[in-house]
Formats: sequence, structure tokens, C-alpha cells
Amino acid sequence: MLDGGYVRELLAQKPLSPGIEHQVGVLREERRVIKDYDPRDLDEETWEVFYKPTDSVFDYLTDLMLSNHLFGDDLRLEGFYEEKNQPHVIISQPFVDGIHPDWPALVEKLEERGLVHSKPGSTKGHFWVDAGPAGRLLVTDVHEDNIIINRNTGRAELIDVHFSFGSRDSRIQALKALALW
Repeated sequence: MLDGGYVRELLAQKPLSPGIEHQVGVLREERRVIKDYDPRDLDEETWEVFYKPTDSVFDYLTDLMLSNHLFGDDLRLEGFYEEKNQPHVIISQPFVDGIHPDWPALVEKLEERGLVHSKPGSTKGHFWVDAGPAGRLLVTDVHEDNIIINRNTGRAELIDVHFSFGSRDSRIQALKALALW
């Protein structure tokens, strides 16, 4: 368990633009980004505009495992804290020096990494990735804010994507096929 006050202080001292499900801060000395995930449902008005990227903390945490395995990410579970009887999940990931691409560049750079756009010609943020023994997996929540083109390598870095499965069982079967379960 982490000290929630300390986490909030870190985020307030070095904030980055928040996402739908995260408050974000940069730890420049460590060259990492820290994220505070509040798994509570957002209010109905917010969900009218945005969709929910994960259905549960289990989905969220296994999405981190899948991203590390499939994309070579270094997403780390740092810990948890509780605020107003609600859990928060704290993760970190490498800081990527780069730019958020426009949609055509995003698609091009992800295709260079072997991802296949599920609806070519559209701006729907779903891509297929070959997960070897787990088959093709659907990567979701792919949009300009969740991709950074690394300034040093020119490679698209997926910084906050999720995976869609038809059921909890199919998610677990994919994790087992990849020896992550």
C-alpha cells in the first residue's frame, strides 16, 4: 500500500495531461511517467461522450501484462492506495520523448510494427496484433493521445492501450497461451 497523499503530491508537482482513467505525472529524474488509475465508474454524463476502456481492475492489470509481453513495454505496477473507500492503482512506464501523431501517421507507424487496422479507411481505434499462440488479439483505445512517435527511433510507442475479449474466459485463455497466467 502506498501513501495516497504522497502520490497526489507527486502528480501535482509534475503533472502531465490527464487521460479519461488516469491522473498523470512525470518523474524526469527516473525518466518515467507515473499514473494514478481510479477504477470507479465515471459519471453517466462522461460515459455519454467517452467509452469505458476496461471493465474491471482485472482487465486493466492484465492489459498491462499483455502490453509488456506483446509490445516490449516496461509498465510497472507500483502499488495501490485507498481514498474515500475506493482503491487506486499506481503504475509507471518509461517517459517517451516524442510527439503524438495525426491519424494517418499513427496508422502508418502502427502498421510498421505489424499491427493491422481493423477498419481501414476509418478512424476507429481498433487494431489487430499477432499474439502468436494466443492468435490475433484486438487492441483498443488506440488514438492520437495514446501513441507517441519516439523522437530518437521514429517508432510508434503505445502508451495506454487496452485489449478487447468476448469474455473473461477468452482473456484467461489468451494469457495462458502466452504463458502469462
